[in-house]
Amino acid sequence: MPRTAKVVGEVSVNPEAFNVVHAKIEIDNLRFVDVKDLIQQIQIYEDINKPFLEVVISVRDSTNFLELSKLNGHEDVNLKIQRQAGGEDRDSKEKFELELSVAEIFNYVREEPGIQYYKLRCVSRHLYNSQVKTLRRSFEGSIGKLVKDICTKDLEVEKLDINTDTQEVIKGIYPTLRPLHAINWLLRNAYDNGTPYYFYETTKDGIQFNSLENLFAKDVYKEYEFKPFFEFEMGTKEAYDEQARRINQFGSELGMSKLESMANGSYASTLHTLDISKKEYKKDFFNYDSSNPTKLNKKKPFTDFTKFKDRKLPDLKEGKHYFISRNTDAYPSHKNYHEPNHVTLMKAQSHLSNMNFMTHSFSIAGDFEMTVGKKIKLKIIKASDMVEIDQPTVPLDKYLSDNYLVTSVNHFIGPETYTMQLKVQKDSVEQGLEQ
Repeated sequence: MPRTAKVVGEVSVNPEAFNVVHAKIEIDNLRFVDVKDLIQQIQIYEDINKPFLEVVISVRDSTNFLELSKLNGHEDVNLKIQRQAGGEDRDSKEKFELELSVAEIFNYVREEPGIQYYKLRCVSRHLYNSQVKTLRRSFEGSIGKLVKDICTKDLEVEKLDINTDTQEVIKGIYPTLRPLHAINWLLRNAYDNGTPYYFYETTKDGIQFNSLENLFAKDVYKEYEFKPFFEFEMGTKEAYDEQARRINQFGSELGMSKLESMANGSYASTLHTLDISKKEYKKDFFNYDSSNPTKLNKKKPFTDFTKFKDRKLPDLKEGKHYFISRNTDAYPSHKNYHEPNHVTLMKAQSHLSNMNFMTHSFSIAGDFEMTVGKKIKLKIIKASDMVEIDQPTVPLDKYLSDNYLVTSVNHFIGPETYTMQLKVQKDSVEQGLEQ
C-alpha cells in the first residue's frame, strides 16, 4: 500500500508519502508470510501512560488467508514502514520496525462471497511476556535500576532507554505481581525533583522511563502552525516543510476546571502520615506558590485574583487529602517502599493534575520522528474575521500558542496517506493569565 510522491531534488513533495516495506505474520511457528498486499489500513497507538504499543491492522482478504494460515490470535508480527522517496539519507532515518503479537481478530465481515474483511489487534510482545510471569522475589536498588531489571530479565525487552540513577536505594518484596504491574507499582513512588516518572513505549525508541522534569527540559522538537493559507508554492522544499508543520482539524478539550483541579491537589493539599513502628502521626502541607514547580512555560495556570471564600487557590489545603503509613524501623539502613512518598507525593500529584490544565487534539502529516514525550510549540492564529487576518503575518493567540507535551500519538497509515492525530497538554502559560 504505497503512497507515491513526486520528488524535487532529494525531498519528497508530500510529507504524507510512505511505504509499507513488509508486514510479516508467523505461520505454523516456522515461517513468516508477508501480507502487506492484503492490508487496507494500519493504526498505531502510543500513549505516555501505557507501557506498550497497540496496532490495528485492517485486512481485505480475497486469498482465503485466514483459513490457509489458520490464524488463531497469538501469532508474531513484524511490521516495517518507512518514508517513500526523499533521498538515500532521509530514507535511512525515517522508518520504524515493530515486533508485535496478535492479541485479537475482530470485526469480521463478508460483504460479498469472494472477499472477507477483518482486523488484527496487535500489541508489543512484552505484554505477552508479562502475562505469563509473576514476581514474588525481593528487590533492592534504585527504582530506575529495578525497572530496567524487570524489562531486561522478565519482559525480555531489547530496545529501551532507562535512567538507572534515580533516587536512593529502596528495599522490599514484590507482592505477587505481573512484571508490568510491578513496574507500575514502583512508579507510584518514583520522583525526580518532585516530578513523577512515566513508563511508556514509542515506535521510534522503544521502552522509555522518563521523568516529567527531563521531558520539560528537552529542546522543542518542532513548531506547528494553524493558519488559513499556504505561503510557498507547491512542489518546493519550502512547501514540503510548511506542510509538515501544518496543523489540520484543530480541536480542544481545554479543561481549565478549577473545581476538578482543587479536588486533585493541583494548588494545595494535606498529607497525613502514620508511622506504625513509632506510633507517630504527622501532618504536612503542600502549596503551589511555595514549591517553585518545574513548568513547560513561564507562568502558573491560575491567577491570584481567583479566590474562594476570600482565600487564594494555594491556601485551600483542605481541597485534597492524602493518607500513607510508614514503618521506619522495618529496614534501618534502607528506605522502604513508602518512604519516598513523604511530602514529595503532594508535589508530584500537583504536576500530574496540572498537566490537564489545557488539552488539544489535532492532525498533522505523518512524521517518523514524532513520538509521545516530545516537547513541541504551537502557533495558533487569533480567532478573528478572515478579512482582518488575511495578511502575510497574522497575529497569534498568546493564550493557546505555548509549549506543549505530546501525550498520545495515533498513527493512521493508508490507504493513500500517512497522518497522525496528536494529543498535547500543558501545565502553564507563557504570557500569564493576569494580562
